[in-house]
Amino acid sequence: MEDIYQATTNQQNFMAQASTGMGKTDASLSAALTCAIENDLDVFFLTPKISQHKIALDVVNGIASKYSLTDLRAVDMVGRSQCCIDDTLSELDSDSFHHSCSKKRKDGHCTYYGNAKGYNKFDEAKANSRFRVVMEQYGVAKTHHELIQMGRSSACCPYEWLLKIAEQSRLVIADYHHILIPHIRDVFLTKIKKRIEDSIIIIDEAHNLAARVRSSLSSNVGSLTFKRMEKEMRFVGLDSGPVEEEFGRWSNELLAGRSECTLSTTAFHEFLGRFGLEPKKVVEDLEKAGTEFIDRTDKRSACLKISKFIEEWGNTQFECIRILKKRGPFFVLSKRMLDPSPATNILNQAHSSVLMSGTLLPLEMHRDVLGLSKEKTVMKEYPNPFAAENVVNIISDNLTTKYSRRDPEEYGQIASQLDSIVSITPGGTAIFFPSYRVLSDIIPLMKSKKLNIQRSGMKSGELKALIKDFKTDGKTEGSGGVLCAVQGGSLSEGVDFAEGEIKSAVIVGVALDEMNVETRALIEYYDKKFSRGWDYGYLYPGTIKALQAAGRGRRKESDRVAIVYLDERFKWHKYNWILNRNEKIVVSKNPHQEVEKFWK
Repeated sequence: MEDIYQATTNQQNFMAQASTGMGKTDASLSAALTCAIENDLDVFFLTPKISQHKIALDVVNGIASKYSLTDLRAVDMVGRSQCCIDDTLSELDSDSFHHSCSKKRKDGHCTYYGNAKGYNKFDEAKANSRFRVVMEQYGVAKTHHELIQMGRSSACCPYEWLLKIAEQSRLVIADYHHILIPHIRDVFLTKIKKRIEDSIIIIDEAHNLAARVRSSLSSNVGSLTFKRMEKEMRFVGLDSGPVEEEFGRWSNELLAGRSECTLSTTAFHEFLGRFGLEPKKVVEDLEKAGTEFIDRTDKRSACLKISKFIEEWGNTQFECIRILKKRGPFFVLSKRMLDPSPATNILNQAHSSVLMSGTLLPLEMHRDVLGLSKEKTVMKEYPNPFAAENVVNIISDNLTTKYSRRDPEEYGQIASQLDSIVSITPGGTAIFFPSYRVLSDIIPLMKSKKLNIQRSGMKSGELKALIKDFKTDGKTEGSGGVLCAVQGGSLSEGVDFAEGEIKSAVIVGVALDEMNVETRALIEYYDKKFSRGWDYGYLYPGTIKALQAAGRGRRKESDRVAIVYLDERFKWHKYNWILNRNEKIVVSKNPHQEVEKFWK
């Protein structure tokens, strides 16, 4: 708290590597709010997931209650689509939703918007009167779920209410993209009448920031998108021509037997030229067709998706790579961002920024990649305060998921070792694989029961049910559940197993990205920019996933956990830098025996 308070007071960026369970949210919010109140500033608390907003809300409500801060107000900000109560729009994808929502409001056809905002002076007066009733019962902070319920009861748009509340709030709890995606940030800050220069920005789980921003600024279309586009255009009475067929022919010509290749900015425009059309004309025609399709069906539109993709294809604002890939019988065209810093370096303009995580390592890498000022940025790594004897790190001496050793025999030995670890663990075991492919290859070879398996593309409700089943199994006397997930996935970070459900955490393999065109481009780019291409673009991001997954079993001081790194590569220096040297580290050909010793 003292370090953050000093940094925010001195208008510095502060980066904190601090173990899970140390109270980072409490420390950062209490210090930042103190500085903000003293200097009439605003605070933005940004998270990668909406589910993490509740933690920050609880903290600010607790602070306000303890110190009788009746004037303190916070808002749980989510996107317009997340709190829309118009059921005709709820099933649309992001592009289709925003287009349809904007058109409805512009045409004066959204009743909910009219009731919350007003289409004329008379409606505005009534809307303001309804909003005053909301604020009378709002208190310090409410969740966006509560605002949505209130909006349904009053037939008012919850998002418009959130914007009004944000304008009056000292603390805005939001997603990364509200502040760090340029075109969203500019509109958002204008609407809530706040300035970056007058704000303290807290980034939670900051190890995710670079990848999330890069992903948000990337896009792709493919064979299936073009196929849907053709159907939509026929539906509205237009002839698209054989676009999907021509896209496949064009892709085959460029790939020439390869699985992927890079493209120039003009390449895709040349494809559009086969139909005798200019990109600008295509964008306009597709937008019209997509709008008509949504109006007549209330379904998402591929025409709009392709229109937006073409519009962004030639944008050179960010360093990127354009890739054509073959996936089975289909082709995918993508524009992938390499450098997040043109978006994230906005943090240097804030009064102060605080970036924190339990895996913000190496600190220098994150500072460099995010484009934070070396002069303005203070970095600090805090020692793990938990008792060293409560954890053991066990490294396998003879197993690996290296590509050269991925065969049935190696996977069979890994499965056997996993079964042994599960059988001697007095409680739940969490197993984190390097990818869904490796997970699906090894799981069938295991004999353990009660396997709770994460599948690719699981929705929020399905993941919650999976976690609930795992925890329920763990409460069964004399046994424990088994959670099978992937490193870098939603179950390996941001999920709180606060009741000691995980007794053994197993890291199967190193989750390095596939050495494809994009990965090579990232390595090359960071090599030119920092002379650290291999580390920044490949090695560190993959290894940090193991560190994040290993932390799932240790959430408070009393937790005891055996962490098994089931890959001999963790003996090597370029991978084992993630291990805490103050804790016990064992290398063994029989990791399950070391797990048994620990629990005995």
